[in-house]
Amino acid sequence: MLVTDWPDAKIRSTALDYIGKHCADAVTWRYTLVGDAQREVLMRTRLESGESPLVSFFLAEASWYLFSTRRVVGSYDGQKVEVAAPDVLADHFGNVKGYGGAELEFMKLRLNTGLEATLQYETGRASMAPIYYFRYWRVKHPVLSRLRG
Repeated sequence: MLVTDWPDAKIRSTALDYIGKHCADAVTWRYTLVGDAQREVLMRTRLESGESPLVSFFLAEASWYLFSTRRVVGSYDGQKVEVAAPDVLADHFGNVKGYGGAELEFMKLRLNTGLEATLQYETGRASMAPIYYFRYWRVKHPVLSRLRG
């Protein structure tokens, strides 16, 4: 599919609906946004024409991500990742509930290249945003043509 043919608007609509159904109390989240991106994140990556932010996280220059209608882009501890969203084959989230008072945790992403990427995320209710972003690509995106958006 040509980039100009990428269905960003439909992905944005259907993904935000899907993610939003599983998120609560977004105003209490410290580092995570749904449907937008922090200025600091947008300064570190460039969106392609038509591409939109779906989920973003910013803690510091060394720990941030942007999950968009096309890509997963981010950095943790000097390791950068930039991959088409469908090329993330598996994800693993650790202590999502923040047991022991942890407000941050690490996600592991297995990429189609065979490599693994690590990104940091906010625990608690905010963790649902990145979790359901990746579920969207496995559950909803394969049937995108049948979804209203």
